[in-house]
Amino acid sequence: MSDMKKAIVIGAGIAGLITARMLADYYDEVCVIERDEFPLDPDNRQGVPQSFHPHRVQPRGALIMEHYFPGYNDELIQMGAISSHDEQFQIANRYGTLVNKEDSSSFKIASCSRALLECVLRKRIQNMPQIGFLTSKEVTGLIVSDDERAVTGVYTKERSGEKKEEQIPANMVIDASGRSSKIIRWLNKIGLTVPEPEVLKVSLGYSTRYYKIKGFIPNEWVMSDSDPERGIRAGIFTRIEDDIVGLILFNAGGDEYPSTQPEEFQEQIKHLFAGDKIVGLMERLEPLQGPRGYRISESVRQHFELMENWPSGLLVLGDALCGFDPIHGQGITVAAIEAETIGKCLEEQRIQHEPQFERKALQRMQQAIEPAWWLSSVADMRWKGVEHGGPYELKGVTFGQKYINLFTKQAMKKADQEKDNQLFFMQFMMNALILPPSEYFKKEVLDMILDDNGSEEEMELRAELGVHDPDLFQQKLDETLPIFELEYDEQIKQLLESLQPAMS
Repeated sequence: MSDMKKAIVIGAGIAGLITARMLADYYDEVCVIERDEFPLDPDNRQGVPQSFHPHRVQPRGALIMEHYFPGYNDELIQMGAISSHDEQFQIANRYGTLVNKEDSSSFKIASCSRALLECVLRKRIQNMPQIGFLTSKEVTGLIVSDDERAVTGVYTKERSGEKKEEQIPANMVIDASGRSSKIIRWLNKIGLTVPEPEVLKVSLGYSTRYYKIKGFIPNEWVMSDSDPERGIRAGIFTRIEDDIVGLILFNAGGDEYPSTQPEEFQEQIKHLFAGDKIVGLMERLEPLQGPRGYRISESVRQHFELMENWPSGLLVLGDALCGFDPIHGQGITVAAIEAETIGKCLEEQRIQHEPQFERKALQRMQQAIEPAWWLSSVADMRWKGVEHGGPYELKGVTFGQKYINLFTKQAMKKADQEKDNQLFFMQFMMNALILPPSEYFKKEVLDMILDDNGSEEEMELRAELGVHDPDLFQQKLDETLPIFELEYDEQIKQLLESLQPAMS
């Protein structure tokens, strides 16, 4: 890989920062191009419209980020963020309430604002000599080779002043510019036809309000799950840095989004499953501002890996490749997984040069993000009006929903009545993108949850299963659900092995 001299990353959001740090292991020079100017202190940037709202890094993402930014969590905590080791959680849904009062967190994850996380990561790599930043510049297109088979750099334009245009050459260009990416337009401009994307018409909306803690409150994370059948929206109550609490309300389907009016927002809190708990906490909080909303009409997953003529020297990740419903907290973690996947591909390329390296990297990224896309889609499609579109099959949606319903009911019952958190922990690990879905959707687990005394949830799942012989369960699962082809490095494998006692 002696010819790998310079790489360009478009976008300096969290996905771009993780990517730039990863590329520094393989390129002599990494240039990060960003439309905004950076604030001196942690602050929301204009180019990141969702930065105001709470963000949460899943354990898989935290492991990857700790690899690239050792000690970043400790640094966040020193700057006022809240350690997950001190966090209690409460989860409320239609099956009851689960309260964990013990320090059972196996992961070091700091709870903080996106602005603080982004600031810490950015300052880390600003101190690396091979990484440089160009701010207040907009990428306007791709430079290509004479045969148009390779991307060799980008065209840029200043966003202020003389608005000077420039050409910046590079051996690799990675688009991490998020939902506002212009990659489709740029590819069309060089004569390439992009496959039709996979689209989840989700019409989601959420509203967030922040509060200052007036007196002592316990360090609690409260998750109030939604119940789309009853029109009950989700709510998340979370601590961030500087004694500030964020509360987010969410629903999908386009029907009566959470309010941005203070009085209505406060009233809507009461209708959550954890409404009484959150309202009680509110007595020790002081609002910092009125609620602010955010709306998304679609979640889009591009399928660039299907393009046989995909150009060398170009990759795409983050929301520019696949955007998720933010309420599931997967975006940062998926971007970290994608960056790590590219890093693995670059390491293999260093050992043995392979043609169509970029397309193979895109294929492996698609395999890596499939569980997150499927899980979030299955959850969102519970809301009336949410539809999956595009020329791609989303397998096992109805079955997956009924399986998860019964699993959740059994997990809550065992945790409450038997003080057994095994099922709950298994579900948490899958949603955290640590446990492969194949370990959750399997015969042994199905045997375990099909023991609910003929409940409505059990009857619905049995009807969807369509077979009565337990020896046929695994075959039916394999036929019904997607094939999740995942790569797990030694760190993940060791973590799973260490957690087996808690899951058995």
